[in-house]
Amino acid sequence: MKMKMLVLLAIAASAVLVSGCAKDTGHRKTTGVVTYNGEPVEGATVVFIPQVQGGASGSAITDAQGAYSATSGSVGEGLLPGEYKVTISKREIVVDPDQAAYEAGEITYDELQERNRAKGLSGTGPAGESLVPEIYSNAAATPLTITVTDDASKNKFDFDLKDE
Repeated sequence: MKMKMLVLLAIAASAVLVSGCAKDTGHRKTTGVVTYNGEPVEGATVVFIPQVQGGASGSAITDAQGAYSATSGSVGEGLLPGEYKVTISKREIVVDPDQAAYEAGEITYDELQERNRAKGLSGTGPAGESLVPEIYSNAAATPLTITVTDDASKNKFDFDLKDE
């Protein structure tokens, strides 16, 4: 009985020590909503490009309500404080008939690649049409910027995209 109690006490003490040693990575929760002409944009890719040399970028995918929560590489949730350019993109999904034929087993992979080369494609199917104005997906042209701060209450950034 004493031995069980000592083992349980040791486990509990280890858990407290490990949780107390969690290192603050400096990343701050960064959230928001993406809309296009006032409507939520589901499935958009949001990319955060740091404006300082060596800064960590981040990204997110919007949900059905257009909401996102940024993540930064293997660190997980949030972005480091600082200035970011923001790109937002969403493309329609195009089902290429040749890709569908390959997936159905009607043609071989080599035949698929040959057909793609004949269409001027480089191994992948055709890119779909952009469902938001292209300016927002171009890192050099995007007008979207944010400043992430240590104050979590200020790190909610909503974007209402408009036609160019």
